[in-house]
Amino acid sequence: MDISFQWPVKILLVHPQAPFLIRNKIIIAADCAALVSEEVSGQFRGGGPVIIGCPLLEDPHRMMSKIALIVKETAAKDIEVYTMEVPCCHAIHMMVARAIKEAGKEMNSKHYIVRVYSRKIEPYRPGAIDESMIRAEREAHGHH
Repeated sequence: MDISFQWPVKILLVHPQAPFLIRNKIIIAADCAALVSEEVSGQFRGGGPVIIGCPLLEDPHRMMSKIALIVKETAAKDIEVYTMEVPCCHAIHMMVARAIKEAGKEMNSKHYIVRVYSRKIEPYRPGAIDESMIRAEREAHGHH
């Protein structure tokens, strides 16, 4: 079976023991980040497994449980997380960090945000919600 290419799969739909998760690196991305960033969407063509989700539109408890199962079952040593800069996306970063901690695994996790307007990718800083993030959230949800 050729696992060199994989479409993004929703977090809630992926089987924690799926063959494409038998890689050195997994990418977990917010739905929006996967769509608006060329760099993130390029990962789909680059071969690494990409799983996507949205903590605002999907059940966050189910999402956390599934991420925990994936982290527990994967042989990957590296996880990269990409979300939009909007505050609702920050839950994905927290879920991944918690899953790694609870699994007691040695994993290298790198966390990034995609800026809404510039689409630039920046390192994620836990707890660092700035004014542009709040503005982007308000505009995205029609609260100008």
